Amino acid sequence: MYGQARGIVDWNLRNQFCAGCGCPTMPIYGGYKRVCPPTDRNGTGVAQARKDCPTRNGITNISFPRSDPTMIAAVVSADGKKMLLGRQKRWPPGFYSTLAGFLEPGESVEEGVRREVWEESGVKVGRVVLHSSQPWPYPASLMIGAVASALPDGEDIHLGHDPELEDAKWIPLEEVRQALKRPTRLDTVHTANGTGNKESTLLLPPHTAIANRLIAAICDGYASPE
Repeated sequence: MYGQARGIVDWNLRNQFCAGCGCPTMPIYGGYKRVCPPTDRNGTGVAQARKDCPTRNGITNISFPRSDPTMIAAVVSADGKKMLLGRQKRWPPGFYSTLAGFLEPGESVEEGVRREVWEESGVKVGRVVLHSSQPWPYPASLMIGAVASALPDGEDIHLGHDPELEDAKWIPLEEVRQALKRPTRLDTVHTANGTGNKESTLLLPPHTAIANRLIAAICDGYASPE
């Protein structure tokens, strides 16, 4: 409920003007849609006609909240014994997660996974299997979770394609399993890990995040040949 409310409020704040004529739009249906009306009182008691707007000439002038499709992938090595995790510079010490990024127009989820993983880590991915999804209204993402397998000759890490990640590495599944047993609270990881030590104990996203669910799926055998 909170996520839905957060997304709707944010969308209304970001879409207060018509894309066709630039005039203020009006929320309708409790804020779930916005419309460019033909008249405006302009602070008076009398409705005044607005200038012509292309949204009132043959096409709908109703705007709907948007969701941005975003892929998030847990990548397993070709032999199924390691997982690819990365970290951004702004994250707390020792914190690693799965790779994610926005899908581009005309791109399938599978294509987006292969492109984003290569751009961020240099790793080449073959098989991609959709696992689950999660709305993430910060402000408007729909996280599409996948489990992907690296190609045997494509596991070398190279961070030069995209500056988003500070580090990426292959981590043995047993180490990941141990990290899953440690509850992660992002407001306490600095205290738990000390200051500035990038080689600290591995910390993973909390169980409320789809990244955690993808990591757990691999550790539970989701990507095994069986």
